[in-house]
Amino acid sequence: MGGKLSMAALFVLLVVNLLQSTYGTTYTVGDATGWRVPAGNDDFYDDWADNKVFVVGDVLVFNFTTGIHDVAEVSEADYDACNAANTMFTVSTGPARITLNRTGEHHFICAIPGHCSAGQKLNIEVRSGNGTGAAPTPRPSTTPRGTTYTVGDANGWRVPAGNDDLYDDWNDNKIFLVGDVLVFNFTTGQHNVAEVTEADYDACNTANPISIVSTGPARITLNRTGDHYFICAVAGHCSAGQKLEVEVRNGNRTGTAPTPSPSPTTPATPSGTTYTVGDSTGWRVPTNDDFYDDWADNKDFHIGDILVFNFTTGQHNVVEVTEAGYDACSTTNALSTVTNGPARITLNTTGDHYFICGITTHCANGQKLKVEVENGNRTPSPSTPGSGTSGPPSASPTSSPVATVSLVFFMSFALALF
Repeated sequence: MGGKLSMAALFVLLVVNLLQSTYGTTYTVGDATGWRVPAGNDDFYDDWADNKVFVVGDVLVFNFTTGIHDVAEVSEADYDACNAANTMFTVSTGPARITLNRTGEHHFICAIPGHCSAGQKLNIEVRSGNGTGAAPTPRPSTTPRGTTYTVGDANGWRVPAGNDDLYDDWNDNKIFLVGDVLVFNFTTGQHNVAEVTEADYDACNTANPISIVSTGPARITLNRTGDHYFICAVAGHCSAGQKLEVEVRNGNRTGTAPTPSPSPTTPATPSGTTYTVGDSTGWRVPTNDDFYDDWADNKDFHIGDILVFNFTTGQHNVVEVTEAGYDACSTTNALSTVTNGPARITLNTTGDHYFICGITTHCANGQKLKVEVENGNRTPSPSTPGSGTSGPPSASPTSSPVATVSLVFFMSFALALF
């Protein structure tokens, strides 16, 4: 009887080991810093990955603000060259959860121009089986749920009238924590919001922003501790007082928590598919007036999908207009305008969306796009080249068929020993 119990115990240990190998560790890339352009240290993500053992089934969580960054897996050559032209996949909605489902090297970059070359890139080696030595401590898998603040409250984000200290006064007595969200309410085309270094904040210098959002309202998640510096990069606005410094802490609020400002009622955007408008042609005056109608045919657009308009800044722009403005090629009552290319626009409402180029005669010559956005899940179908950016591997580690069969075998055999 004792021998049978020993054998049963052995098999139970084998089963436990099998189960442990099926599920992985979750790592938050960059820890509290998140996924952003590192400040003053191009090797930041190399340093973060040092001494970590990654195995198949582990999950990487990239915490970033949608619209400011993204994460793309690329080949080694494209990683070295910071080339985002031939990505394996791109995730544009943060936070992104990517499961490591194969051994070997994985190369990740931010595909926003200039970010990879400034150090926003990560190279890791993935092994098969359990990590050797002490297992790394799992990091939190999601950004903490925080408080939403509307910057300036009813004043919004604008050049303050007669009070250069408006945003300093607004900031007083507020406690900001990692996970809190700042909402900057402004009119697209009149203002923007750029995060900069302390030196550039003091000098109102917009030459090297850490990130910039040109479409209002902008929602920025505070994903690291320390001081954050925000300015409007439109000429003259920062020096006139349109600037904000906040200090972000880690932990719970002490004392009476500040009353959060009303936040926009826009629902959270689900992860979607990224489409490059016009594919390799990009966003330009076509040689065929129906070119963009033909491009949109047979595509299913859903809330959360992203349209990327590739164009040269100064030669084109992209303007969302009403149906009447679309038919008349009029930008008089534009809903939004993006003048810097490439433009990334998230489809966040159902119904018809109308986009034109606001440069004179461009719309009349066919540089216009209409898309119909649906709500709900996309009908599964084989992916078509050029139809959109494929998603990453499944975010949740799952048991393989071999593991499941082995588990049943081991349990049955162990029971038979009693």
